[in-house]
Amino acid sequence: MAEKRRLPVLSNDAPKPPAEDEDDEARPPYHWVGFGTVAIFAAWLPLTYVAGSVSKHVMDGRFGKDASNDAIAIAVNAMETGERVRLMATIALPALFALAIAAFGGGFVVGRFGPGTGAREAALAGVMTAIVANLLAWPGGKDGVALTALVGVLVTSAVAIGFAAWGGALGSRMSRRAPA
Repeated sequence: MAEKRRLPVLSNDAPKPPAEDEDDEARPPYHWVGFGTVAIFAAWLPLTYVAGSVSKHVMDGRFGKDASNDAIAIAVNAMETGERVRLMATIALPALFALAIAAFGGGFVVGRFGPGTGAREAALAGVMTAIVANLLAWPGGKDGVALTALVGVLVTSAVAIGFAAWGGALGSRMSRRAPA
């Protein structure tokens, strides 16, 4: 077979890109905070869709499929406080469960695959996720919802940070056990 011919315009002295392993080693651990945040949101999106379907099923079972928003608002306002709290918790729990699974998974990715990363970087990814999610969901200047929104911020933050840190700690332990 004939020898390969090289184009004379291209120089063989061009710098070679770093190997994949060298690139990962050179990446500082805080880069993995951003990767973890993206991983959490990527997992949270489809899980939230499923959680919304579950919440809709609960509402349809409680008020009927054909109930209007006004009829539901009247019925909810007529409920006793304890009954209303149970209904709202039942509607919110699937979304919180979805966030918990996504945060754990994103934290696990950070701890498992990020060299030199662990629960701290995973928890920071949870912090970033909570900040972005709460900024997107904040109700603005509406009166009477500030306390409810604040409770939502605290719960969302606690779930995102706690489960991401837990996933990061587990992923970090698994990466140390993995054969090199």
